Amino acid sequence: MLIWERQLEKINSLRMHIAERKEKNEGLLRFDRCTIRASDVAGQYYCEKKIELEYLYGEVETETKNKGTQCHENLLEGAETMDQEELWKTIYGKEPVLAMEWLLLAEYKDIILAGQPDSILFENGVPLVIFEFKFSRSKRTYPSYHVQAGFYGILLKNLGFDTQKLFYAIVVADRRAKHDPKLRDDVLEIVKNNGQKKAILPIENAVVYINEFDEQEAKASLDWAIHFWKKQREAISTKNSNKCRVCEYHQECKKLIL
Repeated sequence: MLIWERQLEKINSLRMHIAERKEKNEGLLRFDRCTIRASDVAGQYYCEKKIELEYLYGEVETETKNKGTQCHENLLEGAETMDQEELWKTIYGKEPVLAMEWLLLAEYKDIILAGQPDSILFENGVPLVIFEFKFSRSKRTYPSYHVQAGFYGILLKNLGFDTQKLFYAIVVADRRAKHDPKLRDDVLEIVKNNGQKKAILPIENAVVYINEFDEQEAKASLDWAIHFWKKQREAISTKNSNKCRVCEYHQECKKLIL
């Protein structure tokens, strides 16, 4: 059996395991979840209480979320659609390939992790760069961005990929850049030209932050988050009052505190 066949078999086995857990109501985490998602873990580093309220009251549609979804959809324009087997074969082919919006599953300790990176650059079956796009007025990176990228690194590692050369690129783009059809290609080109080294690279309408994947740091961030999902502690609220003022769950949060 080829490497990619074993990896695909592992993912398919996890899918079945998730279905069995749901059916038997076994091994469930907080909110009856069977997996921990990358986006939720990143959200915990923004405000863990907000993640809790999203599950308790349901996700609230906001203009910011809608714009973010549209921006990410625009990044997929022109991308070729492949079935799972074809994609895996291509990843282990001779030519570099950019896998976009690819749902990954992997085991970490006794937990099943799930995540869908914006894109990953592969060469000869080796992941070289994880790309994570953020659309914001601020050109800064935040801890949640790095945590999410690190989560994807753990997914790749635990799926059996060689992550020794792995870097991640956080692209913080102006929201107006969603109309830029060259954004994805411009980012890919500047990252390739930079090579495998840490850098901060400004381009039109965006700044690209390239960092090396640190497995130990990523595990430490994930372990902290897992304690919440295993009900080993309660949700921790942000201490940043500015986040509270713009939060769509502000009133519900105040009621819980009272």
